Amino acid sequence: MNLAKFILTNLECILQEWEDFASTLEPLMNADKKELRDHAEAVLKVIAADLDTPQAEHESIAKSKGLGPQADDDTAAEIHAADRVAAGFTSEQVMAEYRALRSSVLRLWARQVEITSPADVEDMVRFNEAIDQALTESMARYAKMLREAQNLFLAILGHDVRTPLGAISMGAQVLLQDQSLPSKALKVGLRIFNSSKRMDAIVRDLLDFSTSHLGDGIPVDPYTVDLAEICQGVVEEARTFHPDRAIDMTMEGDLAGAWDGDRMAQAFSNLISNAIQHGRPNSVIKVAIRGLDDAVVYEVRNEAEVISPAKLRTLFDPVKRFAIRPPGERVASRIENLGLGLYVVKQIVTAHQGEMSVSSSKDDGVVFSARLPRITPHRRNDD
Repeated sequence: MNLAKFILTNLECILQEWEDFASTLEPLMNADKKELRDHAEAVLKVIAADLDTPQAEHESIAKSKGLGPQADDDTAAEIHAADRVAAGFTSEQVMAEYRALRSSVLRLWARQVEITSPADVEDMVRFNEAIDQALTESMARYAKMLREAQNLFLAILGHDVRTPLGAISMGAQVLLQDQSLPSKALKVGLRIFNSSKRMDAIVRDLLDFSTSHLGDGIPVDPYTVDLAEICQGVVEEARTFHPDRAIDMTMEGDLAGAWDGDRMAQAFSNLISNAIQHGRPNSVIKVAIRGLDDAVVYEVRNEAEVISPAKLRTLFDPVKRFAIRPPGERVASRIENLGLGLYVVKQIVTAHQGEMSVSSSKDDGVVFSARLPRITPHRRNDD
Protein backbone atom coordinates (compact mmCIF):
# COMPACT_ATOMS: atom_id res chain seq x y z
CA MET A 1 0.00 0.00 0.00
CA ASN A 2 1.51 3.30 -1.04
CA LEU A 3 1.65 6.14 1.48
CA ALA A 4 -1.08 8.28 -0.10
CA LYS A 5 -3.58 5.41 -0.01
CA PHE A 6 -2.52 4.54 3.53
CA ILE A 7 -3.20 8.11 4.73
CA LEU A 8 -6.70 8.19 3.22
CA THR A 9 -7.56 4.66 4.41
CA ASN A 10 -6.34 5.30 7.97
CA LEU A 11 -7.40 8.92 8.21
CA GLU A 12 -9.38 8.50 11.44
CA CYS A 13 -6.53 6.72 13.21
CA ILE A 14 -4.04 9.43 12.21
CA LEU A 15 -6.45 12.18 13.23
CA GLN A 16 -6.97 10.56 16.61
CA GLU A 17 -3.22 10.67 17.27
CA TRP A 18 -3.19 14.33 16.15
CA GLU A 19 -6.08 15.03 18.53
CA ASP A 20 -4.40 13.21 21.43
CA PHE A 21 -1.23 15.25 20.98
CA ALA A 22 -3.03 18.58 20.52
CA SER A 23 -4.92 18.01 23.79
CA THR A 24 -1.59 17.98 25.67
CA LEU A 25 -0.79 21.52 24.53
CA GLU A 26 -1.82 24.11 27.12
CA PRO A 27 -4.11 26.30 24.97
CA LEU A 28 -6.25 23.27 23.98
CA MET A 29 -6.33 21.21 27.17
CA ASN A 30 -10.07 21.83 27.57
CA ALA A 31 -10.96 22.06 23.87
CA ASP A 32 -13.51 19.92 22.04
CA LYS A 33 -12.76 17.47 19.20
CA LYS A 34 -13.48 20.00 16.45
CA GLU A 35 -11.01 22.55 17.83
CA LEU A 36 -8.38 19.90 18.56
CA ARG A 37 -8.45 18.55 15.02
CA ASP A 38 -9.02 21.93 13.41
CA HIS A 39 -7.94 21.65 9.73
CA ALA A 40 -5.79 18.53 10.20
CA GLU A 41 -8.02 16.41 7.96
CA ALA A 42 -7.79 18.98 5.14
CA VAL A 43 -4.00 19.19 5.55
CA LEU A 44 -3.69 15.38 5.32
CA LYS A 45 -5.89 15.20 2.22
CA VAL A 46 -3.76 17.86 0.54
CA ILE A 47 -0.64 15.86 1.39
CA ALA A 48 -2.19 12.63 0.05
CA ALA A 49 -3.20 14.37 -3.19
CA ASP A 50 0.33 15.73 -3.55
CA LEU A 51 1.80 12.24 -3.11
CA ASP A 52 -0.47 10.91 -5.87
CA THR A 53 0.52 13.69 -8.27
CA PRO A 54 3.39 12.84 -10.65
CA GLN A 55 6.43 14.99 -9.95
CA ALA A 56 9.54 15.47 -12.06
CA GLU A 57 12.97 15.79 -10.48
CA HIS A 58 13.23 19.50 -11.26
CA GLU A 59 9.85 20.05 -9.56
CA SER A 60 11.09 18.24 -6.46
CA ILE A 61 14.24 20.35 -6.38
CA ALA A 62 12.23 23.55 -6.82
CA LYS A 63 9.87 22.57 -4.01
CA SER A 64 12.81 21.86 -1.68
CA LYS A 65 14.00 25.45 -2.31
CA GLY A 66 10.59 26.94 -1.54
CA LEU A 67 9.85 27.54 -5.23
CA GLY A 68 6.89 25.19 -5.54
CA PRO A 69 3.56 26.23 -7.10
CA GLN A 70 1.67 28.87 -5.12
CA ALA A 71 -2.05 28.50 -4.42
CA ASP A 72 -4.37 31.35 -5.35
CA ASP A 73 -6.52 30.91 -2.23
CA ASP A 74 -5.59 30.29 1.38
CA THR A 75 -4.28 26.76 1.89
CA ALA A 76 -5.49 24.44 4.64
CA ALA A 77 -2.14 24.92 6.42
CA GLU A 78 -2.51 28.73 6.33
CA ILE A 79 -6.07 28.57 7.69
CA HIS A 80 -4.89 26.17 10.38
CA ALA A 81 -2.18 28.64 11.43
CA ALA A 82 -4.73 31.47 11.68
CA ASP A 83 -6.94 29.35 13.93
CA ARG A 84 -3.99 28.37 16.11
CA VAL A 85 -3.05 32.05 16.52
CA ALA A 86 -6.60 32.70 17.67
CA ALA A 87 -6.30 29.77 20.09
CA GLY A 88 -3.19 31.30 21.67
CA PHE A 89 -0.59 28.90 20.27
CA THR A 90 3.07 29.81 20.25
CA SER A 91 5.11 29.23 17.09
CA GLU A 92 6.87 26.33 18.83
CA GLN A 93 3.52 24.65 19.51
CA VAL A 94 2.43 25.00 15.88
CA MET A 95 5.69 23.40 14.72
CA ALA A 96 5.31 20.66 17.34
CA GLU A 97 1.98 19.63 15.80
CA TYR A 98 3.63 19.03 12.44
CA ARG A 99 6.52 17.13 14.01
CA ALA A 100 4.01 14.89 15.78
CA LEU A 101 2.01 14.43 12.57
CA ARG A 102 5.12 13.43 10.62
CA SER A 103 6.07 10.92 13.30
CA SER A 104 2.54 9.46 13.58
CA VAL A 105 2.05 8.88 9.86
CA LEU A 106 5.46 7.28 9.25
CA ARG A 107 5.25 5.15 12.39
CA LEU A 108 1.76 3.84 11.63
CA TRP A 109 2.67 3.21 7.99
CA ALA A 110 5.83 1.28 8.95
CA ARG A 111 3.72 -1.02 11.13
CA GLN A 112 1.68 -2.13 8.13
CA VAL A 113 4.15 -1.90 5.26
CA GLU A 114 7.65 -3.28 4.94
CA ILE A 115 9.51 -0.30 3.51
CA THR A 116 12.01 -1.83 1.10
CA SER A 117 11.24 -0.76 -2.45
CA PRO A 118 12.48 2.41 -4.20
CA ALA A 119 8.84 3.49 -4.53
CA ASP A 120 8.41 3.34 -0.76
CA VAL A 121 11.52 5.45 -0.22
CA GLU A 122 10.26 7.93 -2.81
CA ASP A 123 6.93 8.11 -0.94
CA MET A 124 8.79 8.94 2.28
CA VAL A 125 10.78 11.69 0.54
CA ARG A 126 7.63 13.14 -1.04
CA PHE A 127 5.78 12.95 2.28
CA ASN A 128 8.53 14.86 4.10
CA GLU A 129 8.51 17.48 1.34
CA ALA A 130 4.74 17.87 1.73
CA ILE A 131 4.95 18.17 5.51
CA ASP A 132 7.70 20.78 5.17
CA GLN A 133 5.57 22.70 2.67
CA ALA A 134 2.57 22.68 5.01
CA LEU A 135 4.77 23.73 7.95
CA THR A 136 6.27 26.56 5.90
CA GLU A 137 2.81 27.81 4.89
CA SER A 138 1.59 27.68 8.48
CA MET A 139 4.60 29.47 9.94
CA ALA A 140 4.57 32.14 7.22
CA ARG A 141 0.93 32.93 7.99
CA TYR A 142 1.58 32.78 11.76
CA ALA A 143 4.52 35.21 11.48
CA LYS A 144 2.57 37.56 9.21
CA MET A 145 -0.39 37.74 11.59
CA LEU A 146 1.91 38.32 14.56
CA ARG A 147 3.80 41.11 12.76
CA GLU A 148 0.56 42.80 11.74
CA ALA A 149 -0.75 42.65 15.29
CA GLN A 150 2.49 44.04 16.71
CA ASN A 151 2.64 46.85 14.18
CA LEU A 152 -1.00 47.74 14.77
CA PHE A 153 -0.28 47.85 18.50
CA LEU A 154 2.69 50.18 17.92
CA ALA A 155 0.62 52.40 15.63
CA ILE A 156 -2.12 52.74 18.24
CA LEU A 157 0.45 53.36 20.98
CA GLY A 158 2.22 56.05 18.95
CA HIS A 159 -1.08 57.74 18.14
CA ASP A 160 -2.20 57.73 21.78
CA VAL A 161 1.13 59.13 23.00
CA ARG A 162 0.87 62.16 20.73
CA THR A 163 -2.05 63.72 22.62
CA PRO A 164 -0.29 64.08 26.01
CA LEU A 165 2.93 64.95 24.19
CA GLY A 166 1.15 67.83 22.45
CA ALA A 167 -0.09 69.08 25.82
CA ILE A 168 3.46 69.01 27.20
CA SER A 169 4.79 70.95 24.23
CA MET A 170 2.01 73.54 24.45
CA GLY A 171 2.58 73.96 28.18
CA ALA A 172 6.30 74.52 27.61
CA GLN A 173 5.55 77.20 25.02
CA VAL A 174 3.25 78.98 27.45
CA LEU A 175 6.07 79.03 30.02
CA LEU A 176 8.54 80.40 27.48
CA GLN A 177 6.19 83.26 26.59
CA ASP A 178 5.86 84.33 30.23
CA GLN A 179 8.75 86.77 30.61
CA SER A 180 7.89 87.36 34.27
CA LEU A 181 9.34 83.96 35.16
CA PRO A 182 12.92 83.77 36.45
CA SER A 183 15.63 82.70 34.01
CA LYS A 184 15.99 79.32 35.69
CA ALA A 185 12.31 78.52 35.03
CA LEU A 186 12.63 79.66 31.42
CA LYS A 187 15.63 77.36 30.93
CA VAL A 188 13.60 74.46 32.29
CA GLY A 189 10.75 75.40 29.97
CA LEU A 190 13.10 75.48 27.00
CA ARG A 191 14.50 72.09 27.96
CA ILE A 192 10.97 70.66 28.18
CA PHE A 193 10.07 72.13 24.80
CA ASN A 194 13.20 70.78 23.09
CA SER A 195 12.71 67.36 24.67
CA SER A 196 9.09 67.26 23.54
CA LYS A 197 10.20 68.03 19.98
CA ARG A 198 12.69 65.16 20.08
CA MET A 199 10.02 62.88 21.53
CA ASP A 200 7.62 63.92 18.78
CA ALA A 201 10.22 63.00 16.15
CA ILE A 202 10.69 59.59 17.79
CA VAL A 203 6.93 58.99 17.90
CA ARG A 204 6.64 60.05 14.25
CA ASP A 205 9.32 57.54 13.25
CA LEU A 206 7.59 54.87 15.32
CA LEU A 207 4.28 55.55 13.59
CA ASP A 208 5.95 55.44 10.17
CA PHE A 209 7.72 52.20 11.08
CA SER A 210 4.51 50.49 12.17
CA THR A 211 2.16 51.80 9.48
CA SER A 212 4.62 51.04 6.67
CA HIS A 213 4.40 47.36 7.63
CA LEU A 214 0.61 47.43 7.63
CA GLY A 215 0.17 48.75 4.09
CA ASP A 216 2.21 49.53 1.00
CA GLY A 217 4.96 51.51 2.69
CA ILE A 218 5.04 55.16 3.70
CA PRO A 219 2.47 57.24 1.77
CA VAL A 220 3.78 60.31 -0.05
CA ASP A 221 2.07 63.26 -1.74
CA PRO A 222 4.44 64.61 -4.43
CA TYR A 223 4.05 68.22 -5.50
CA THR A 224 6.36 70.86 -6.93
CA VAL A 225 9.00 71.81 -4.36
CA ASP A 226 12.51 73.24 -4.22
CA LEU A 227 14.79 70.80 -2.41
CA ALA A 228 17.42 73.53 -2.00
CA GLU A 229 15.05 75.49 0.24
CA ILE A 230 14.04 72.37 2.18
CA CYS A 231 17.62 71.22 2.66
CA GLN A 232 18.75 74.69 3.75
CA GLY A 233 16.00 74.83 6.36
CA VAL A 234 16.87 71.40 7.76
CA VAL A 235 20.56 72.24 8.02
CA GLU A 236 19.86 75.56 9.76
CA GLU A 237 17.61 73.79 12.24
CA ALA A 238 20.34 71.20 12.96
CA ARG A 239 22.88 73.97 13.51
CA THR A 240 20.51 75.66 15.95
CA PHE A 241 19.96 72.51 18.01
CA HIS A 242 23.64 71.47 17.82
CA PRO A 243 25.70 74.68 17.87
CA ASP A 244 28.79 72.69 18.84
CA ARG A 245 28.78 70.68 15.60
CA ALA A 246 30.15 71.93 12.27
CA ILE A 247 27.88 71.25 9.29
CA ASP A 248 29.04 72.20 5.79
CA MET A 249 26.53 72.25 2.94
CA THR A 250 26.98 72.49 -0.84
CA MET A 251 24.23 72.76 -3.45
CA GLU A 252 24.44 72.72 -7.23
CA GLY A 253 22.19 72.24 -10.25
CA ASP A 254 18.41 72.38 -10.61
CA LEU A 255 16.86 71.18 -7.35
CA ALA A 256 13.21 71.81 -8.17
CA GLY A 257 10.91 68.89 -8.91
CA ALA A 258 7.99 66.75 -7.77
CA TRP A 259 8.51 65.30 -4.30
CA ASP A 260 6.69 65.24 -0.98
CA GLY A 261 8.31 68.26 0.68
CA ASP A 262 7.45 67.33 4.26
CA ARG A 263 8.67 63.78 3.82
CA MET A 264 11.91 64.90 2.18
CA ALA A 265 12.54 67.30 5.07
CA GLN A 266 12.00 64.36 7.43
CA ALA A 267 14.47 62.20 5.49
CA PHE A 268 17.11 64.96 5.34
CA SER A 269 16.70 65.65 9.04
CA ASN A 270 17.01 61.97 10.00
CA LEU A 271 20.22 61.55 8.02
CA ILE A 272 21.81 64.64 9.55
CA SER A 273 20.70 63.60 13.06
CA ASN A 274 22.23 60.18 12.48
CA ALA A 275 25.53 61.78 11.40
CA ILE A 276 25.55 64.01 14.49
CA GLN A 277 24.85 61.09 16.81
CA HIS A 278 27.34 58.61 15.36
CA GLY A 279 30.04 60.85 13.89
CA ARG A 280 33.20 61.87 15.73
CA PRO A 281 32.40 64.86 17.99
CA ASN A 282 34.97 67.24 16.50
CA SER A 283 34.51 66.23 12.88
CA VAL A 284 32.72 68.17 10.16
CA ILE A 285 29.46 66.81 8.78
CA LYS A 286 29.31 67.37 5.03
CA VAL A 287 25.94 67.71 3.33
CA ALA A 288 25.75 67.86 -0.48
CA ILE A 289 22.79 67.99 -2.83
CA ARG A 290 23.23 67.93 -6.62
CA GLY A 291 20.69 68.32 -9.36
CA LEU A 292 21.32 66.06 -12.35
CA ASP A 293 19.37 65.76 -15.60
CA ASP A 294 17.34 62.74 -14.48
CA ALA A 295 17.63 62.86 -10.70
CA VAL A 296 18.70 64.68 -7.57
CA VAL A 297 21.40 63.12 -5.38
CA TYR A 298 21.58 63.93 -1.66
CA GLU A 299 24.59 62.89 0.42
CA VAL A 300 25.48 63.14 4.10
CA ARG A 301 29.08 62.33 5.02
CA ASN A 302 30.60 62.06 8.50
CA GLU A 303 33.80 60.75 10.07
CA ALA A 304 33.30 57.60 12.14
CA GLU A 305 34.68 54.15 12.79
CA VAL A 306 34.55 51.91 9.73
CA ILE A 307 31.33 49.91 9.68
CA SER A 308 31.70 46.23 8.77
CA PRO A 309 29.94 44.89 5.65
CA ALA A 310 27.75 42.67 7.84
CA LYS A 311 26.46 45.67 9.81
CA LEU A 312 26.02 47.74 6.65
CA ARG A 313 23.60 45.12 5.32
CA THR A 314 21.26 45.61 8.29
CA LEU A 315 21.73 49.36 8.76
CA PHE A 316 18.26 50.21 7.40
CA ASP A 317 16.51 47.40 9.32
CA PRO A 318 16.19 48.32 13.02
CA VAL A 319 14.72 44.96 14.05
CA LYS A 320 17.61 42.96 12.58
CA ARG A 321 20.13 45.47 13.94
CA PHE A 322 18.70 44.99 17.42
CA ALA A 323 18.52 41.19 17.07
CA ILE A 324 22.22 40.78 16.22
CA ARG A 325 23.44 42.97 19.08
CA PRO A 326 25.18 41.25 22.01
CA PRO A 327 23.05 41.12 25.20
CA GLY A 328 25.11 43.87 26.84
CA GLU A 329 24.45 46.28 23.97
CA ARG A 330 20.75 45.43 24.01
CA VAL A 331 20.53 46.63 27.60
CA ALA A 332 22.36 49.84 26.73
CA SER A 333 20.07 50.37 23.75
CA ARG A 334 17.16 51.07 26.08
CA ILE A 335 18.44 54.62 26.40
CA GLU A 336 19.89 54.94 22.88
CA ASN A 337 18.38 55.56 19.48
CA LEU A 338 17.04 52.30 18.04
CA GLY A 339 17.69 53.34 14.45
CA LEU A 340 14.12 53.88 13.30
CA GLY A 341 15.21 57.07 11.55
CA LEU A 342 17.32 55.29 8.92
CA TYR A 343 14.50 52.84 8.23
CA VAL A 344 12.12 55.74 7.67
CA VAL A 345 14.61 57.46 5.35
CA LYS A 346 14.84 54.41 3.11
CA GLN A 347 11.05 54.00 3.06
CA ILE A 348 10.60 57.65 2.04
CA VAL A 349 13.20 57.36 -0.73
CA THR A 350 11.66 54.09 -1.93
CA ALA A 351 8.19 55.69 -1.96
CA HIS A 352 9.64 58.30 -4.36
CA GLN A 353 10.93 55.45 -6.60
CA GLY A 354 14.44 56.34 -5.50
CA GLU A 355 17.45 54.41 -4.25
CA MET A 356 19.23 54.58 -0.90
CA SER A 357 22.82 53.43 -0.31
CA VAL A 358 25.49 53.62 2.36
CA SER A 359 29.26 53.08 2.30
CA SER A 360 31.96 53.15 4.93
CA SER A 361 35.72 53.40 4.57
CA LYS A 362 38.70 54.78 6.45
CA ASP A 363 39.33 57.53 3.89
CA ASP A 364 35.78 58.63 3.07
CA GLY A 365 34.06 57.96 6.38
CA VAL A 366 30.38 56.97 6.41
CA VAL A 367 28.43 58.22 3.39
CA PHE A 368 24.65 57.97 3.04
CA SER A 369 23.41 58.67 -0.47
CA ALA A 370 19.83 59.08 -1.73
CA ARG A 371 19.06 59.23 -5.45
CA LEU A 372 15.65 60.73 -6.23
CA PRO A 373 14.43 60.44 -9.83
CA ARG A 374 12.62 63.33 -11.43
CA ILE A 375 9.09 61.98 -11.68
CA THR A 376 6.06 63.60 -13.33
CA PRO A 377 4.55 66.07 -10.82
CA HIS A 378 1.28 65.12 -9.17
CA ARG A 379 0.01 68.61 -8.47
CA ARG A 380 -2.29 69.53 -5.64
CA ASN A 381 -5.37 71.61 -6.41
CA ASP A 382 -3.79 74.70 -4.92
CA ASP A 383 -0.30 74.13 -6.38
